[in-house]
Amino acid sequence: MSPSRVPRTLILSDLHLGRPGGARSARAFEALVQQFDRVIVNGDIAELHHARFQRDAELEVEIFRDLCVTRGIRLDLIAGNHDPFVSDVRSLAIADGAIYVTHGDAFHPAIAPWSPYAASMRRSFAATLAATPPEIPRDVAHFKAAREASLAEWRVMGAGAHVSTLANMAVRPHRMLAVLAYWARYPQMAAGWGARFAPRAGTIIVGHSHRAFAKSIVGRRIANTGAFGFPGIPHGIVIEGQSVHMHRIIDRTPYYTLATNASASWPIAFHTEAARAAQPTTGSASTLSMNRAALPSAVRSMDVE
Repeated sequence: MSPSRVPRTLILSDLHLGRPGGARSARAFEALVQQFDRVIVNGDIAELHHARFQRDAELEVEIFRDLCVTRGIRLDLIAGNHDPFVSDVRSLAIADGAIYVTHGDAFHPAIAPWSPYAASMRRSFAATLAATPPEIPRDVAHFKAAREASLAEWRVMGAGAHVSTLANMAVRPHRMLAVLAYWARYPQMAAGWGARFAPRAGTIIVGHSHRAFAKSIVGRRIANTGAFGFPGIPHGIVIEGQSVHMHRIIDRTPYYTLATNASASWPIAFHTEAARAAQPTTGSASTLSMNRAALPSAVRSMDVE
């Protein structure tokens, strides 16, 4: 069975509207979003997490929402660690579960191991996970733990908003090493999460780490859309019909636009179909695990800059 065709959909992440160094403004996306039937922002649309930027961030979210709603564009906001209450949605399944979308902050118990507040987040994550009743689905438990960890950072940080820059990384080289280590592990973490919680998905789309890439890991395509802010280069995922295309986002003031040529393209497929072509069949997943996506290993890599 092939996945159902998907209306023209754009997936972005990590806009960080409202703070210096993030996306310029919500209005800068006007020309881009009106080309699509559906827009998904996969976490961190705005800097709702930091008291210093929160007011501007809230205004930018409303402008972005208005840009879509007034044009009849379906807008889905997935919560991330900088906007934990922007919606209750933490993941989406598209094309009958062949594509799975989540921000990626729940992959690691410290959320952002390079953060000065990583220890506080790790403690909160562990305590929340331990206190979650065992009958709660594990992905839901991890999402809840990630949200509580983000709030723990907020409480410790107070009004002193922290934004990573090249300058403050340079004077704290251990933080840069933590970022590089996280980047190295992140694709495998995403693939492992997909195998556990979205076994049907042949494509896993994430954000959070601020490093754009498209990698094939044991029959799954893992794609990260980068970020509008240090040290990321923003990309957009375009889903149309039965294909996925990844494009760099270009700032052509006053509007953002997609690069003409895709950085990477691949067909929409269930993981079982992709894996069958890539490796010998060793047995099928149970009906329960195969249906889980609806509610690591050889790596072929292509970083996109």
